[in-house]
Parts: sequence; structure tokens; C-alpha cells
Amino acid sequence: MAHLPSLIYDLALILISAGFMTLLFKWLKQPLVLGYIVAGILAGPHIDLLPVTVTDTHNIQTWADIGVIFLLFALGLEFSFKKLAAVGKTALLTATVAVTGMMICGYTVGCLLGWSSMNCLFLGGMLSMSSTTIIIKAFNDLNMRDRPFTTGVFGVLVVEDLVAVIMMVMLSTISVSKVFDGSQLLFSITRLAFFLALWFILGIFLIPTFLKKVRKLMNEETLLIVSTGLCLGMVVIAVKAGFSAALGAFIMGSILAETADVKRIEKMMGPLKNFFGAIFFVSVGMMVDPAILAGYAWPVVIIILTVIFGQLIFATSGFLLSGLPLKVAMESGFSLAQIGEFAFIIAGLGLSLGVTDSFLYPIVIAVSVITTFTTPYFIKLADPAYTFLKRILPEKFLNKMDVPRVSEKTATKHSSWGSMLKDFFSYMIVLSIVVIAILYLSLGYLYPFLQKHLPEGWSAGIAFFLTMITIAPFLRAMMSNNGDSTSSVLNLWMEKASNRKILGFLVGIRTFAVFVTILFVINAFFPISIQINLLISVVILVFILRSKWLLKRFWHLESHFLINLNERQMDENYRKIENNKGVMQLSDMQKNHWLDFKLYTCALRIKGDGHFVGQLIRDLHFRDDYNLIIIRIRTIDNQYINIPSGDYRIQKGDTFRLAGKKSSLRKLQENELLYLEFVDHSFMTLHGFSKLEFNRKKQEERITCSGLPIGDRSPLCGKNLIESAIGARTKCLVIGLEREGRQIVNPAATETLQTGDVVWLVGEEKPVSKLIESNVYYL
Repeated sequence: MAHLPSLIYDLALILISAGFMTLLFKWLKQPLVLGYIVAGILAGPHIDLLPVTVTDTHNIQTWADIGVIFLLFALGLEFSFKKLAAVGKTALLTATVAVTGMMICGYTVGCLLGWSSMNCLFLGGMLSMSSTTIIIKAFNDLNMRDRPFTTGVFGVLVVEDLVAVIMMVMLSTISVSKVFDGSQLLFSITRLAFFLALWFILGIFLIPTFLKKVRKLMNEETLLIVSTGLCLGMVVIAVKAGFSAALGAFIMGSILAETADVKRIEKMMGPLKNFFGAIFFVSVGMMVDPAILAGYAWPVVIIILTVIFGQLIFATSGFLLSGLPLKVAMESGFSLAQIGEFAFIIAGLGLSLGVTDSFLYPIVIAVSVITTFTTPYFIKLADPAYTFLKRILPEKFLNKMDVPRVSEKTATKHSSWGSMLKDFFSYMIVLSIVVIAILYLSLGYLYPFLQKHLPEGWSAGIAFFLTMITIAPFLRAMMSNNGDSTSSVLNLWMEKASNRKILGFLVGIRTFAVFVTILFVINAFFPISIQINLLISVVILVFILRSKWLLKRFWHLESHFLINLNERQMDENYRKIENNKGVMQLSDMQKNHWLDFKLYTCALRIKGDGHFVGQLIRDLHFRDDYNLIIIRIRTIDNQYINIPSGDYRIQKGDTFRLAGKKSSLRKLQENELLYLEFVDHSFMTLHGFSKLEFNRKKQEERITCSGLPIGDRSPLCGKNLIESAIGARTKCLVIGLEREGRQIVNPAATETLQTGDVVWLVGEEKPVSKLIESNVYYL
């Protein structure tokens, strides 16, 4: 090759220097991130220590931008919105106190140093985020990963990761306007929240389904290409919508984190993340000018002290306010006394936007390097510091601080009104986001496209029809109660007469919102008088309100979303049960579960006018006499009734699908031979039957079988099956119970659920998924 492009030349220099420095820092047992930064300083244009340096920093910046994308994508894969919901109020409160306190401290310190307001603002953002990478490395090196306080620390880091991503968007907004405009900032926050919710809803609805459809075609190579394509595709969408590339990468990672393929994706993306991440951190080092640092030595020292003592005070205070004992709060707070990767990203954002001065970047890197070195020492210093406080604090005060004041395990009892209003507003907000997104796409893209290719009348009519048929199921859902809040609404309605006026008002709000939406859609496509518009809107409103098909269609969509949302958790529960509790161990999902040799199912048809015809299911005593349960009835006209209630009256020609032990099914066959005929030629395991159900075209007719682990904080723990009301509240039946290695088939209704139990449920996918979702946060 006569001429070597500068990109390859610079990349070779970066990787060679990074390779040698990481080997050195690995030998010194220091974080590799520091090795990358030092390699960047040595290979950068500001030091002539090496015989060669980079020739084109713009190319390196492009590689670094790609590195940020993959770092944020990998962070999203580890994030999961469910993990955010699971960290509890301790992490949320502590992160709020720590981030707010450090933002104020950083801004104040910058002002005292005489820096510009934009430098101060970005400094506050950089100092407010602790480093996940450094903390994990320190815990591993000190063999503290399994210490009780680390759970709270990781929870705070999860919240801070999300806050950092949002902060980057906020800082970008403020930087563009050059002033702090409260109304503009509020609009930006609302816009960000809207797009976050929309992308998450659409992503969960579409992407897991796509991955399930093509899973058989996915090997390591294709999964890597598809995942990378989805990541970069979301980056493009986010940038087109006016947000940062990092936000798009993070969102796609968090969506893929809810799929069953996330572990494989993490494994495949690991080398890419490491490669581009190394280039990013090396590029960070290249931006450091030692000459600038020499002139800003005192600001570096002041900011280092601000980070260390600020985090010690604010993080420890946050943990104390959340109710943790003083010793645990200090151990947790002392672990967070550093800044890391997000400080670099925010500093780079300020430089790329041209709103921060060049001296701020190397100062922040120097602060990060030094606080990284001090992190292990401060983690070890927590216990001596606590011992010192024990000697100087009054005993009465110390005893009060050392007792947990709020237990995370204490279940909070919400009033019926609180529960109902929470469901009402969350339901309306989610549905409104979907409707607004559909209208935006229709009016912004579909209608203009049709206008170019069709006459005006036809284009308006087709666009209106397609828009209304798409949003109609969601409008119908707006006028109905969320299934989870129906019981609360009924209780409030029956409680006292004054409640009915408020509930009626809420119904009026929902109906009015739907009516206004219909008015807007008609007016957007047809220039007609307001009287005719009102009349047509009323007709459409009545049609939507009376349509059962639209409600069923929405239930189908909602069920599809919930199943996708819980896919990863259900898969992990299944694998956890197989690996830890099952009689047999799982080997690539090929070995059988205990359900495969203890629980079977078969179909039986009523003969003629046998004595079962006309009886209620509860009067058949199949469970009492044979320990069998009816999980489905198929009527003579091929209608399916899954998990029928005890009030169902047997009709001529009905076919039962029963579940239980094989011996029980045979006993029933022998005793009721005159009245029942077996439709199946052989018995099928219930586990195998639920797998076959996945191929059923109508999702609402599928029956699934899934395990629900019971944690010590689960709402079901300590209740028997009657008190848990699983069958009454959801369309599910308990068909098995695992406890301390024992398996109980069709447990008695008086059986009390205990910590460590695994309850096996059979039912339709949507209620089973919802029940698992309501308990998964308590594991």
C-alpha cells in the first residue's frame, strides 16, 4: 500500500498505546479506564513523549462518538425499566438528594471560581453522577460485591444512569437557548417524556415480537447484526426527533433489555462495547492538556474535595432519610465518592456544543482520575468513620440513627381512591400518548402522501377512515375501566352516594376527551360546518361506545404488549426454577420439567344427554373426587371458554380440557365411561400443551403455564389460596406448588403460600403475565 489513510494510522497508534497501558494497569490492579486515559494523554497532540502522535483528531472524535453510542446501548441493556421500578424508594430518594445536592455544589463552586454560568451548570451536571464502572471494579477488588449495603448502591446507580441521560437532553436544550427559560425547559421535559413513553410502548410492542418470529433464524452473527442495526436505527430516529444519539442508543438498549434474548445480545455486544469504549476513553485522554492543568491546580483540588465530601454528605444523608441505619448509610455513601464516564460524556457534550471553555474538560478528567484512585480507600474508610462517630455522638441519638426507621418490606396500603386515581391517570396518559402519535403520523405523513397520489376527496376519505379505525380501539379503552381498577371503582361506587358523583365526573372527563378527539380528526380532514361535525362526532362516539369488537381488539393489543413486557421475566423465572428447584436440571431447555411427568391434560366430550348436562361446574366435584381441574371448555359451536367459572352450566356437546395427574385422569375415565368419551388418543403433559398453545392464531384464546416465585415481600406471601383470590381476581388457576424440593399437584385452597414457594399457574396469557408482573418487583 503506497499511502496509508490517516484514520488507520491514528487507530493503530491508539490501540497499540491503549494495549500497552491496559496491560500495565492490569498488572498494577487499577481500573482499565485509567489506563485508556493515560494512553490518550501520551498519544495526544499535547505531549511529545512518543515519537509519533495522532494526525487527525476529527477522525478520532468520530470513533469516540461511536464509542458513546455503544457505551449507552450497553448501559441500556443492563438498565431495564423494571429494574428501575424494583430499586424501591431508598434508591429513588437517595439519588434525588445526591444529584440535587451535587448539582448545587458544583454550580456554587464554579461561581466562586469566577467561571461563566454555562461552565458552572455543566460542572454541576458532571459532579452529580457517580461511576458505575469504578464502583463495580472497587467492590470486586475488595471482595464486597455480596455485602448487604451494595444492593442500595447499585439501586442508586441505576437511577443516576437514567437521570444522566435525561440531564444530557436538558443541558443541550439550555445550551441552545443560552438562557434558562422555565417555560421552554418545561416544554422540553414534557416533549422528552412523551417520546420516551412512545418509543418504549412501540418498542415493547414490536421488537420482542419480531425477535420471537425470527429466533429460529438467529445465530450469533445475525443477532449481532440485527441488534446493532436496531441500535443505530434508534439513534437516527432520536436525532431526527431533535434528541441526542446517546439517548436513542440508551432507549433501544432498555427496550431490548425486556426481551428473552438480552443475555445473548449482551454477550454479542460485549466486544463492540469494549472496542469502541476503549477508543472513547483514549480520546478523552487526548483532550487533556497538561499545561492547562498546571494553571488550574487549585480548582482541581477544590473540585476533588467538593466531589468527595459532597458525595459523602449528600449520599449518606439520602440513605439516612430513606430509613437505613447509620452504619449502612455510611458504607453506601462512602462508595459513591467519585465521578466517571458520564462526567466525560457531559464534558464532551459541552465542548461539542461550544458552550463550555476548553479548560473544563481536562479539569474534570483530572478530578475523575484522582477520585478513582481514592474510591477503594474511602470504601474501606466507612467502618472506621462509623466507629469514630460512635465515640463522639450522644448514645441516645446514635441508637435512634442505628435502628431502621422504615422497612422496605412493609407493604404500603393505598386507599381505594388513591389506587383508582393512579390507575385512571396512568391509563389515560398511556392511551393519549398512543392516540397523539397515531394522529401525528397520519396528519404529518399518511395524509400528505395520499394527497400526492389521489384526488383530494379520496385522499381525505381514505386517510380519515384509516386514522379512525386505528385509534378507535384506544378511544374505546379510554371509556372503559382498566381491568385492575374495576374492583376499586365498584367498591367506591357502593361505599357511599357522594362517591358516585366524583366517579360520574371522571367518566364524563373520559367521554369528553374521546368526543374532542373525534371532533379534531373530522375537522382535520373535512372542512364542514361545526353543526354537522358535532352530529357526526356524536354518532361515531355512540358507535365506539357500543362496540364490543373494538374493546376486544384493544384487549388483544394490551395482552400482546404485556406478554412482550414480561417475556424476559417469565423466561428467567422458568430457568431459575429449573436450575434451582426442579427435580431435573435444565440442559439447553431440552430436559423435562417436573410438570412433564406429574401433570397431564386430556380432552373429554359429553356423551349424548348424560347426567352432566345442565349441571354447574362447581357441582361436578372433579377437584374433590379426582383432584382434576377444568382449564377449558369447547362448546358444540367451537367457542372456547378458558378457565371457566364455577357458575358455567354444562351444555350438550361440550368438550372439557382437564388437568391433573395421569392416574387421576385414568380413574375418571374408568368411573365416568358411560357419560364421557376421550377426544385425545393419549395424555399430553400440561407443559407440552402450553407450548403448543403458543401457535394458536388468536392470542386471547391461548392458555399458558408459568411459575410465579413467592418472595418475602410478595403480596401473596402468608396468604392461603382463598385469601390470595388468584382465581377470583384473575383468569388463572393454581395447578401446582413447589416447596423445598416437593411438588404438590392441585394444592388445597387452604394451603398457605410461603417465602421460597413457586406457584404454578395455568390461564390465559394476559392475566398470567399481569399476575407475574404485579409480583416480580417484590422478589
